[in-house]
Amino acid sequence: MPGRCEIVQNKEKFMRFALFLLATLLGSSGYGENFSARHAPGYAQTSWASVHGDASNSDYVPLIVSTELQPQWLALKSSTSWTAPTVAADGNVYITTGRGEGHSHLHALNRDGEVLWESGPQQTLDDLDAMAIVSAPIIDIDGDLYLSDSNQLWAFHSNGQVKWVVSLKNRDINEPFVTAIFAGNKGQFVGGVSADGKVALFSRADGTLAFPVLSLPGVDGPEGPEAPDALWADGLMADEIRRTSWQMLRGYRYRVTNTPAVHSGTGRIFITATGTDTSHGQLFGIDVSDDGLQIAFSARVPPNSGTSPALSPDGRQVYAIGGGGILYALDSLSGELLWQTDTQGQDASPSVGLDNTVYVLGGDKLLAVDGLNGEIHWRKNYREWARERHPKLWPRLGLIGSRGKADAYVDSVVTVSNGLLWTTLLVGYEINLPGREFVHPVQTYLVALDPSDGTVLEEWRIPDTSEGGISISPTGDLYLNLLSAQASIGYYGGYQWLLPKSVRRPRPRGGVYALSPVSLNEQLMVGIQWLDTLATNQNTLFLDNIRSQLWSTRRTVQLALQQRQLDPALGRHVQSLLEGASSRLDNCREDEQACADLFAKLRAIADALL
Repeated sequence: MPGRCEIVQNKEKFMRFALFLLATLLGSSGYGENFSARHAPGYAQTSWASVHGDASNSDYVPLIVSTELQPQWLALKSSTSWTAPTVAADGNVYITTGRGEGHSHLHALNRDGEVLWESGPQQTLDDLDAMAIVSAPIIDIDGDLYLSDSNQLWAFHSNGQVKWVVSLKNRDINEPFVTAIFAGNKGQFVGGVSADGKVALFSRADGTLAFPVLSLPGVDGPEGPEAPDALWADGLMADEIRRTSWQMLRGYRYRVTNTPAVHSGTGRIFITATGTDTSHGQLFGIDVSDDGLQIAFSARVPPNSGTSPALSPDGRQVYAIGGGGILYALDSLSGELLWQTDTQGQDASPSVGLDNTVYVLGGDKLLAVDGLNGEIHWRKNYREWARERHPKLWPRLGLIGSRGKADAYVDSVVTVSNGLLWTTLLVGYEINLPGREFVHPVQTYLVALDPSDGTVLEEWRIPDTSEGGISISPTGDLYLNLLSAQASIGYYGGYQWLLPKSVRRPRPRGGVYALSPVSLNEQLMVGIQWLDTLATNQNTLFLDNIRSQLWSTRRTVQLALQQRQLDPALGRHVQSLLEGASSRLDNCREDEQACADLFAKLRAIADALL
């Protein structure tokens, strides 16, 4: 494979920084047979099994991902999607949309963007209806999918066959789960916390209600601003759910507008909700036992905490963001407030890296916060980056603010991989209309950032505004949902004729957008180089990361062989070495010789390919 060694050598800084992050860990958390220590029982052993990747809502993928990416496909055009797709171990992706009657709302696609199957079109509310858009399909250890819509909880097999469906209304649950969860000491339950504050768990096997429904104390949230008329117009989203979805997306009206986190060790469920009055919010710790669902603690937190809570890598802290960007940390056992920091950021879910750095969206900036004490490590503004790429405009009669200069805004929740941060930056111009000031969106970029300071390392233009997340597949593919919120307002808002043609929005695209490594060999080389780096260090604290990277690399080799991108004889040899390394990994924690054999196998793999 000519030229690959040179590519890998150019990434030494990237590898060294990823290794530094691993070295900050005090000990190994122990994956056992799990792909990730942050997956609680029941979750599929894959890179992105739920809305924030794993049970702890970390948005962290324990893999090295190549930055040699190229656009692959745009699927499900003219349909908005709330969240990035979930990704099964076989590389298939699952995503929900919400176009309403006559349309399907759950879609299964393969790695090439081809639709494998879809749920039946909505004819009545007995079908999977448009409110499924708020519920990312979570994947269990058997490959089955679970999601809710406005009035039911659904289970599907991976081939699209309905496994079971249960009524939520019959259990006095009147709102959907904003993405479900798995719970129980074996992950035997599925359910969640509904938008009206009801906690319910059902048997994963047959949908039987496991325990009496638990009602969380609290009041309805305040009513938020009305949805702009242009938002998701022209059928991007069903009109009957458009305003409801807007309130939920912004964290208004409902008692709960986010996804619970589940502790991988204790099984405790964490959820942010409204308070007993509007002056404060609450973060609940909820235990699951043979006696049912019990509130372990209820902590008073800043109001309007409409973000999904996330757990630290060791599970000792739980993080969330209140209205106005107040990031706070609670002790996950007692619920005691450990610290809070005013980040002046957005009410968007925090992401948590392997070194317990918490990443917070701050509008025109990104912040990295120390999870132990709330100290801000760095704060990165992307204004100058945007102005290097987009021209200054003539500020017509004061219509265009910032003296006609472009600005950039962090547009997606951060996804963390080993050595990189991934998000989207939306470049636009301030618009000043009578009684209304807003940003006109011009171009969205997917960016790979340096975790040490937030510097943009690589960038790719994407065809619409994302406003969601980025999921990563086992073979290094990246998937973005295109919510098209700001794009639709820009296109249908009725003001574009006032702007220069060069910055007018095209029609919103919607759908899901995919980028992949330029070749599977490229992702394979990066993964092997990372394994070689870990083997050379010979630190048993890194065994968890070795396990997940071996898992990913085996799948990459398998796919490369299927697509004839790898010499068959070499591929079989590498597969044999990878299997040998995996077998030695299981005994490495207790057997010094097994560790020596493991590191030797990893170096042999590198010698064969690099």
